Amino acid sequence: MPNWTEEQKQKYARFQEILEMGKQRYIDAGGNPQHYRAGFKGQDYLTDEERKEATKIMRQMFGISITNGYVYCQGRTWQLPENSSLPKE
Repeated sequence: MPNWTEEQKQKYARFQEILEMGKQRYIDAGGNPQHYRAGFKGQDYLTDEERKEATKIMRQMFGISITNGYVYCQGRTWQLPENSSLPKE
């Protein structure tokens, strides 16, 4: 994180904040904090809105984009499968 811009640091902080909200809900529901599984729908205790926001932030932070059914990341490109649940745009 030493070379990150202020905007990148803010995005990362927001991402961490979202994950902490889910973890706290998990703990409040009686879960073991050491077994919290962030990012697994149904196990992460995030709302759909929070999960979408976290996904958007991760894609922005790591340069991942999806356009016309193709994923672009770190100079590589691949086509999404027809049955992919990821948005095509």
